[in-house]
Amino acid sequence: MRAHLHLLFIMLHFSRGCDVSDVSQTKVISGYSGGSVLLPCSCAQPQSTVHTFSWQFQQTVNTWISVFENQKYRDRLVLFNESSPTNLSLLISDLRKTDEGYYKCLTEQNTPTFVQLTVQGCDLVNTGKTVELTGNSGESVLLPCSCTELLTKPEHIQWMYMTENNYKEIYPKEEVESHKNRVKLLNQNTPGNLSLLISALTIKHQGTYYCSVSPQQIVYFILTVKENPYTHPISSTTHEPPHHFTNLPAAQPAHNTLHYVFILLGIFLSVLLLTLLVFIYWRCRGGRTVKKEITKESNDGEALKKEPDSQDDVMYSTVVYVKTASKESDTQHH
Repeated sequence: MRAHLHLLFIMLHFSRGCDVSDVSQTKVISGYSGGSVLLPCSCAQPQSTVHTFSWQFQQTVNTWISVFENQKYRDRLVLFNESSPTNLSLLISDLRKTDEGYYKCLTEQNTPTFVQLTVQGCDLVNTGKTVELTGNSGESVLLPCSCTELLTKPEHIQWMYMTENNYKEIYPKEEVESHKNRVKLLNQNTPGNLSLLISALTIKHQGTYYCSVSPQQIVYFILTVKENPYTHPISSTTHEPPHHFTNLPAAQPAHNTLHYVFILLGIFLSVLLLTLLVFIYWRCRGGRTVKKEITKESNDGEALKKEPDSQDDVMYSTVVYVKTASKESDTQHH
């Protein structure tokens, strides 16, 4: 009987629903603009049954609004209670400065837990100051602009250029013809790096620029473009190379050095060729000497060989002559 009463007490306890942990306490959570943050909330008892719960944001001192009914949070909220029923934590992505404030997690037991969210926005380095830069025509120049914390991603970024006494946008919109297809933002890996790269500079690109993430966060730049003696001016409309060449007095030492290199190379090849000719001549001369010696030895051998043959011929003639004479004497006697 006692066991049944204990079981009934447990069932009644859990049927009350979820009592959140850290009741009436406030946790402080920090995040960066453009990033994500998790607001923790969970039931004190893992076996609790959650009937209803909500996340609310403090709009004013006495006014709390449901974050799921506010359009500014649209497509930026994620819950985890489907996979873990007692985990009521809330994930907010693409954080904005306006997300900063107090939140509360509230269940049917009306025992909330509070979270204070602080969002660190983008504070520009050198904000309010003017930076002077110099570039050469035909080359590239980087206008440095970044947040003090490189992990922060500003909600808005704008690069402006003064032309005809008015500022016009060159990034992300390209409202100035001379800057079209020439500007690029360098923040692929670090969202807080807002530096602007301008390529193929011309005199038309010099002037005043500014980088802005808010009306209070602005950095100004004064760009001076000089003619580059080592490159040719690039047309701002056709991007075709010019049909004339500019004298390069500073490049003369490199030309002389190259000239000396070719002279030394020619001398080396001449010596190598002369050595090869001497070697060929020596081989040919040595071959002729050997051939003469072989011919001489051959002639001597033939001479020696002919001498015995001559002796044989003499002996043979003598014998024939003697024999013939004998026959003639015999004939006379008869």
